[in-house]
Amino acid sequence: MTVKCSFSLLLRIAFWLSVVALLIGVALGDAVGTAPANPVSPAVATHGKEVD
Repeated sequence: MTVKCSFSLLLRIAFWLSVVALLIGVALGDAVGTAPANPVSPAVATHGKEVD
């Protein structure tokens, strides 16, 4: 049995592997919850405001 490996076959395999990797990444990204971002307080006080 001979295995015929053409450039178009390699391109198709690479395309489908990238599609599968993208779908797995999206599925894993949705499965893992991210912590809500804390509101950032400004480091510099506004004019006329007392600094604690």
